[in-house]
Amino acid sequence: MGKLDNKTVVITGAAGGQGQAACRLFSEEGARVLGTDLDEAVGSEFSKELRDKGYDFSFVAADLATTAGCEKFVTEVRRRFDQVDVLYNNHGIILGKPLLETTEEEWDRVHDIDLKSVFLITKQIAPLMKEHGGSIINVSSVGGLVAFANMAAYGAAKGGLAMFSKAAAVDLAPYGIRVNAICPGVVDTQMPRNFVSGLEAKEEIWQGFEEGHLVGRLGRAEEVVSLGLYLASDDSTFITGAAIPVDGGWSVR
Repeated sequence: MGKLDNKTVVITGAAGGQGQAACRLFSEEGARVLGTDLDEAVGSEFSKELRDKGYDFSFVAADLATTAGCEKFVTEVRRRFDQVDVLYNNHGIILGKPLLETTEEEWDRVHDIDLKSVFLITKQIAPLMKEHGGSIINVSSVGGLVAFANMAAYGAAKGGLAMFSKAAAVDLAPYGIRVNAICPGVVDTQMPRNFVSGLEAKEEIWQGFEEGHLVGRLGRAEEVVSLGLYLASDDSTFITGAAIPVDGGWSVR
């Protein structure tokens, strides 16, 4: 038996490195999974891969950068499911730019995607958990716990997401809904690689990422998602309102 047998799981950011890892692991553990992301082509190919293996997985493309996009996605969730057991808010973008050079439009875009959309999706999907309880997992960042240079917009959004998770845990506790945040360090996926691709001194920056972790390396997507599986499963029913670092020790420095 799997840890998520007979559970319905919604995963955002499903086409990225950590998102795909979550979809695979949760499917392997017996969940019925609906994934969403912006890239329909990648999502459709990934969906075929998992369905060919016999997993109950489906994908819908959605742009969660706007209120209309969030509402359109939630409408699709409601059309497919009467109840949701796990909501895994994994989507997000990153911006590395000095505070004094960050535009209002850039600030708003980071906050719309990394924070506001999580509020909108959570507000609309949590009612599908009210009768039976559930688990909401928000992927924040070590950048939401400690400050980094040139990351004011991102850090504020991810720090807000960590606190939102705590506040939501308080408000949703009467319904048996647990809410937790995962705060990864730098994970070796395409997102950080894209982030450094346009920067000078790429190798030095990448080495700095590695050395920033006490374990001396970047994280693996599976190391983050394994915590997500724990928080999604009934093994973690005494954990709510937590913002948990999975950062190789970066946040203790």
